[in-house]
Amino acid sequence: MSQIYTMPSCSCCNRKITPDDVGSVKFRCPDCGDVVHVRCSFCRQKEIGYTCPACNFEGP
Repeated sequence: MSQIYTMPSCSCCNRKITPDDVGSVKFRCPDCGDVVHVRCSFCRQKEIGYTCPACNFEGP
């Protein structure tokens, strides 16, 4: 039986993150801890901000 893998999207730019995107991260919101954010290496390097939809925390 085959499994289907859905690639996560960057929380900043919505680009699909491939397994070879070295430098991408997945983490919980540092403020509320409820929402899992995923950031691609490009957005991390350029320090592009994101906003948590649950608590409105803004962070780079």
